[in-house]
Amino acid sequence: MISTIFNIQSYSYPQNFVEIKPKLARLEQAIKKLEANLVEANNEILEERLRNELGLKVDYARELNANQLLAATTIEGKALVIAGAGSGKTKTLTYRTSYLLENGIAPKQILLLTFTRKAANEIKSRAKALLTNSLSDDELSEDVLSTHTMPTSKALNDITSGTFHSFCNRLLRQYSKLLGINPRFTILDTGDSEDAIDLIYKEKKYPAQTKKQAFPRKRTLQNLFSTSRNRRIPIRNLVEDNYPDIAIHIPIIEQLAIDFHEYKRANHLYDFDDIISQVVRHLKSNDKFRQLLQENYRYIMVDEYQDTNIPQKQLIDLICAPASVSLMVVGDDNQSIYAFRGANYENILLFGETYPEARLIKLEQNYRSTPAILNYINALSANITLGYQKQLYSNATITGDKPVFSRASDETREAKYIADKIVEHKADFDYSDCAVLCRTSFQSNYVQLEFMERRIPFIVVGGIKFIERRHVKDVLAFVKILYNPNDTIAWHRILTLFKGVGAVTATRLTQAINSDDNSFEPLLLPKFSKKSPQLEPLYTTLTKAQQAQSVETIIELILDFYIPVLKTVEENWRERSEDFRVLKNLATEYRSLDDFLENLALDPPNDSVAAMDTTEGNDSDEDKVTISTIHSAKGLEWPIVFVNSLVDGMTPHYRSLDDFEELEEERKLFYVACSRAKNKLYLTAPDYFASYSGYFDKPSRFIAELSADEVEVKRSRKLLETLASDDPVWW
Repeated sequence: MISTIFNIQSYSYPQNFVEIKPKLARLEQAIKKLEANLVEANNEILEERLRNELGLKVDYARELNANQLLAATTIEGKALVIAGAGSGKTKTLTYRTSYLLENGIAPKQILLLTFTRKAANEIKSRAKALLTNSLSDDELSEDVLSTHTMPTSKALNDITSGTFHSFCNRLLRQYSKLLGINPRFTILDTGDSEDAIDLIYKEKKYPAQTKKQAFPRKRTLQNLFSTSRNRRIPIRNLVEDNYPDIAIHIPIIEQLAIDFHEYKRANHLYDFDDIISQVVRHLKSNDKFRQLLQENYRYIMVDEYQDTNIPQKQLIDLICAPASVSLMVVGDDNQSIYAFRGANYENILLFGETYPEARLIKLEQNYRSTPAILNYINALSANITLGYQKQLYSNATITGDKPVFSRASDETREAKYIADKIVEHKADFDYSDCAVLCRTSFQSNYVQLEFMERRIPFIVVGGIKFIERRHVKDVLAFVKILYNPNDTIAWHRILTLFKGVGAVTATRLTQAINSDDNSFEPLLLPKFSKKSPQLEPLYTTLTKAQQAQSVETIIELILDFYIPVLKTVEENWRERSEDFRVLKNLATEYRSLDDFLENLALDPPNDSVAAMDTTEGNDSDEDKVTISTIHSAKGLEWPIVFVNSLVDGMTPHYRSLDDFEELEEERKLFYVACSRAKNKLYLTAPDYFASYSGYFDKPSRFIAELSADEVEVKRSRKLLETLASDDPVWW
């Protein structure tokens, strides 16, 4: 019998296990089927592969471990690579890209799909450096390069890479004639979609609302519509299961979803969900389009496959349907933590069902964490109900310290403990080597207060993103209507900035502009211009901007008009205007408005310049503790990691306790948090947490379920009392 820290019998578990048993059985069968196709790294096979590829410039066998080499050199057929935390996933994809090119694969036939542009660029830039550095000085001479078969930097640029959204956006514009769509559409971000839904709701004459229950807010509606599409769940079912308090409004919500879709189509607007779903729709219905993509892209790689949603999986499956198309997806089912964004954890588990002949490769050697931390991470992995078998290991000779679990009397003392440990380690580690990871952002409040009091520098990952700040969205609204005058959401945003122009006038003026062949002339009509003296200068600005020769000039013209308006609506306009330097700098990188808008919408800057310390010449500015949510920390690592608020009801979140699948995702979220640590892992919890949601005083079940041998317990007085009352077998 395994000795545990607490009595796990005292924890209640979801009762809906029986309901989803058929689904779990199907997933388990698919996993077993693919596990049967596991390919082990065989030295003879690997040597044979490399021997047959004469003239390879990169020494793949020296740079990669056996399983990484196996994945990098498997370039035909379908394959799933399970890449455990810290196992060198990016390195493997980099070398596989290089290997494809060295084997004469045309760069234009390679498609690399990731979840951030940064990830795609990193793989390509590393491959470029790898190939370039492998050439001798003689081979790098221009005369030799002109006839050398070695792939060049330009060849790497010909690889199609980027996010799912940027790839599909490119396809819709490139093949617009074949698909019968207007290529000059604009992209609605989440905030724009919310505004559009709100505008439609106000303009449409829906039946009178009941007084018993308020109509849901625009953010709730947008989330409903997006989740319904990405998870293929009817709105009615989604509302009844997750929002029962607004079920009385289901008929109106369903109609609003239809009206929202029609509104977008009429005004050449695409939201994030449309971009992928439209490509999928055309792939299903347009044979020529589907055949073109299947012929163009013969070697496809997908990063972070566990984070894909249903439309993204459909996109991949439709392009990769022919047996001749090579597909390698890389991911870790233990790190599928984005269901709230529509990600479907079943995609990676059902890969063997989708592709019966697919092979399975596992990367289990960890290059991040100490063996002691890996033991704990493996124990967490063993408690995840469904998944591919994996056992992370390290070749490190130093075992390192066990994770430490400490419980304090309250959140203030918990924060003090974290601060004390950071100060204690300052002799050997920088502040930037430390991270505090929280289940939700508000759980860092006490930590931030303690750090400020102790003068411990820190940065908080999260908050309002650059692209979501009001003044940035205002300026981009001007750019959007220059590119797509049908963008009624952008028109409303601009027009309602002016005193005297309300929602009704903005609607009438927008309708007049659209009916006048999208001319700006209606801005000068007396019935509108008398409403606000700023409409005439707006007309002048837009007309000049239409004739501008560069994106940079357009931004400058808009800012000349907008900054005086900003002064009248925001007291901190000087601070906000600092962000415009980012827009100006970005504008210099693009030759066209569509490229500028596309990149800002699909891959925006993460931080606002105004919110950052821009003091120059002070190196210590970079030496700060990171405070982050666990979701935002995925893919990152630090020598010292603190995971706080480990009270059952907070981690796992109380909303997940009655649902088996949600609780499993919470378990994976904790796994992700712990696997960020390289040298030291501290797990902390206050004695209790009280809020309107309830009173929670048990340590997290994720702590309680594990063996007492894998964690060191900091025995506070309260913890001693808890241990005695739970009567743990090891005590």
